[in-house]
Amino acid sequence: MEASVVADGILLRPKEVVDRVAGARRVAAVLARLGPPPEDAGCSEDDLMEDIVADIAAAREERRRDA
Repeated sequence: MEASVVADGILLRPKEVVDRVAGARRVAAVLARLGPPPEDAGCSEDDLMEDIVADIAAAREERRRDA
């Protein structure tokens, strides 16, 4: 539901329901067609996950420093 404040109260409108499973399948299909970027070619999933975790940690540390 979408809620909007109007002059005499709150207007509730139904929102379109999204099939998350179907959406995830479509995204996975597109990503499978694209393949990995050249810099990731030949890397194992474990290596990629380590890089992702390190990038997240660096971003969080930078956010803490800026706060």
